[in-house]
Amino acid sequence: MKPRIAALLSLFVALAPAAPVLAQDGAKLGELERKVDVLTQEIEKIKLGESAEAPAEKSVSGFAPASSKVYFAKSSKVSLGGYGEFTVTAPSKRKQNGDPSGLKKQADLRRVVVYVGYKFNDRFLFNSEIEFEHAGSGEGGEVRGEVAVEQAYLDYKAHENIGVRAGLVIVPLGLVNEVHEPTAFHGVNRPSVEQWIIPSTWRENGAGVFGDIGPVSYRSYVMAGLHGKNTADPKTDGFTGLKAIRGGRTEGTNTSIEDLAWASRVDVSPVQGVKAGAGLYIGQADQGDLTASVPLTLWETHATAEYRGASLKALYAAGSIGNADSLSLAQGAAAGPAADAATVGSRFFGGYAEAAYDVMTLVRNTKGQALSPFFRYERYDTQAKTPGAFAKDRANSRVEYTLGATYKPIPQVAVKLDQQWKLNQARTGVNQWNLGLAYIF
Repeated sequence: MKPRIAALLSLFVALAPAAPVLAQDGAKLGELERKVDVLTQEIEKIKLGESAEAPAEKSVSGFAPASSKVYFAKSSKVSLGGYGEFTVTAPSKRKQNGDPSGLKKQADLRRVVVYVGYKFNDRFLFNSEIEFEHAGSGEGGEVRGEVAVEQAYLDYKAHENIGVRAGLVIVPLGLVNEVHEPTAFHGVNRPSVEQWIIPSTWRENGAGVFGDIGPVSYRSYVMAGLHGKNTADPKTDGFTGLKAIRGGRTEGTNTSIEDLAWASRVDVSPVQGVKAGAGLYIGQADQGDLTASVPLTLWETHATAEYRGASLKALYAAGSIGNADSLSLAQGAAAGPAADAATVGSRFFGGYAEAAYDVMTLVRNTKGQALSPFFRYERYDTQAKTPGAFAKDRANSRVEYTLGATYKPIPQVAVKLDQQWKLNQARTGVNQWNLGLAYIF
């Protein structure tokens, strides 16, 4: 028997006689059970040797647990992780104004994702994320979903406090863009502000630096700029009134680099459970397709706090697009008093606040379970300001309320249920129920 295993078993035997006494004290018995679980896991790791892989429990470099697994792998080892979610949506039959919504209930295998990484040594590693959306990519002219690479990059750890990253990287803005695994946030759907104001999952080809200095973490990349105008290759919809800059992403496919962008963020965690930070994106988005330049600026600030079972989140983001009138015309918008979906907003903004409480923290011996009722408020407008000759679509000024709960029987599995009230100034919003089942590994 290996010496480490023998030592652990000896400790186990030493603790065992105390069990009858501790049985009189529930708290101490629970602590003994936890220690036994830790010892059992350690023995299993020793028995497995180098083939053992760390579970998806810890985050590093701003990524979610499953995406971070390669950072804890041994040298010259492959790391495998992933996540997925199945959702059911039930929209209301009526809009705010009482008109029929025309929407139907749907069930969807929304995504199945695989992380594959390889740690060459303590300085070099590769990490990738491959996503299968909506159960397939279709056949022939039928389009159902897509298969896409969401990350694929190389890291070089030059120093304890600084690393270099290059490849297809995630734009480091917001709370969800980098940490987008469905077990990491409340609600079946990602916050709308982090879909339409800060696009998700927003990634581009680029390179930059990352690291941690004490309680401060940072990421800063130079990357391909967005496409303000719709293009055939790469296939982009360009900027629009409904989706703001979301349609300008190339997602790493044949990206034009006539215009570059710079994206950075800084976070500080002064005490455990508290984080605050800000992100900034600056770039041009004409890519040589327009005679006028299209400068884009997007900034955001965010904060999170956790204490025992309570958690709070807040984020605010705002952006501006230069020469939005020229871009709107290039997108096919018509000037005048009538709203046009192609009109690009010269200003857009959004923010949300969320509160949750894990009631399982009030119950003894729940063994990693969590049940967290939550409430989220969102306010956003993708056309907060339009060029002078173009009309605003009041439907793009929106407010949303989401009330629901997340249940985790184990940390890697989540069952979600929520109700969303979706309102807008044109009174065409449609409320909906959502049910989700999610996992990571």
